[in-house]
Amino acid sequence: MKLSFFLILFGSVLVVCDDILEDSRLTTTELLRKYGYPAETHIVTTEDGYILELHRIPNPGKHVVFLMHGMLSSSADWILMGPNVGLGYMLHDLGYDVWMGNARGNRYSRRHTSLNPNLSTFWAFTWHEIGTRDLPAKIDYIVQITGRSAIHYIGHSQGTTVFWVMASEVPSYNSRILSMQALAPAAYMHHTRSPYVNGLVMWLTTTTMALQVMGVHDFAPTDQMNRVGGQDECRDGAPTQSMCYNEIFLLAGYNSAELNTTMLPVINGHSPAGASTRQMIHFGQVTRSRIFRQYDHGPVMNQVHYGQLTPPQYQLQRVTAPVYMYHSFNDWLAAPEDVDLLFRRLPNVRVKHLVSMMEFNHLDFVWAINQRTLLHEHVVRNMRAREN
Repeated sequence: MKLSFFLILFGSVLVVCDDILEDSRLTTTELLRKYGYPAETHIVTTEDGYILELHRIPNPGKHVVFLMHGMLSSSADWILMGPNVGLGYMLHDLGYDVWMGNARGNRYSRRHTSLNPNLSTFWAFTWHEIGTRDLPAKIDYIVQITGRSAIHYIGHSQGTTVFWVMASEVPSYNSRILSMQALAPAAYMHHTRSPYVNGLVMWLTTTTMALQVMGVHDFAPTDQMNRVGGQDECRDGAPTQSMCYNEIFLLAGYNSAELNTTMLPVINGHSPAGASTRQMIHFGQVTRSRIFRQYDHGPVMNQVHYGQLTPPQYQLQRVTAPVYMYHSFNDWLAAPEDVDLLFRRLPNVRVKHLVSMMEFNHLDFVWAINQRTLLHEHVVRNMRAREN
């Protein structure tokens, strides 16, 4: 009896492990289909030639929601934690037509009509171009395909940053937003507590020059070798697993209660998903200058690009779409003080919601075990209110 029970238990563990390993290497659409959800891939080309993938969990004719990931992430963020947790699954179950974006430069959007991604010219962009070029192209496409004149937008971290850029630089798009649900909203970063970000800010000039000298223009997505390494080093029982979750905590804030460590190989398989080094440098510049403004090329090149010695500030008073903000006390990147400043600068914030768990961190907004009850139910309630 005891031996039979042990064999059944051991077999169950092997199935779970196989599932984890498989999920770490599947694409976003493959993950959706594995768990019984419909999945579509759509291709959008921006006016400056970047070829972007959109992933859809279709519910034709229903309210449309567009989800935009954060820095170094991809559409997978919204589903990789599984059907009982991921926001993408939940929204589809509730009847929404779910679209998930991928920023230029991540694993799903590393193509261009003429530029070679192996050359620096492909990577000459920051999150400014994601906001002014990528988002308008995707929203135009979604509106055209669905016939919906206004859509819900949900962004996490950089996914909110690019929205502020779009809505201030191309303000006509405010009218196409039924609601903007901002998770861990990022614009001002005066009070960041992450040693990674503070280290970048301290050595910003040196780091920028070093990357240029070495010809490093992008953060590459996780490859097969690193994916296998992550599976071995981050799995349950591995003596090195603590290194995997401590890297997350040093970036986002400590919260062991909400991190499903069994899923670390899956997280490692999908993140980082790739980005330009200029995106990270741009955040460093904003943190150092304490001004939410465009990329700083230096006085001479600023004069060329902008016609002035310093970068133009983003005019947040132009962001007239209805905004719902969700933040947390233990967010080491989008600190409460900085969220408060953003709240005061935006003209149409309907709700500013503090997550009830004090330890909730920056990445818990997409990876937390209990994100549905702590966060998603509030988001959906506010979306429903805009639909009535």
